[in-house]
Amino acid sequence: MSSTDDGLNADLLAARAEAAALFAAASRNDQAEPTAQLHCLAAATALRVPSGPVPATADATDPDRLVEQALRILGNLPADDFAHPDVLAAAQHGHRALRAPR
Repeated sequence: MSSTDDGLNADLLAARAEAAALFAAASRNDQAEPTAQLHCLAAATALRVPSGPVPATADATDPDRLVEQALRILGNLPADDFAHPDVLAAAQHGHRALRAPR
């Protein structure tokens, strides 16, 4: 694992980027309710990674599946990485997105 200038390792940065892209895809998905979209956008923003293009193929995916996949990525992080306040905040927003009224 290599470390970056801000003390985050490359694995954590990659997990953040992947989860943020999934949350971003869910936030723009037309099948998601507005409350869920807002929580997904907040989750993507909380991860503080540069925004990149989100694959268009993710648009056809059920938004709940995208959120579940993003949460799974974050949940597989080591406890020290998951304990970062921004990662924890993203996970909380993702959880709220899944519990949003349908």
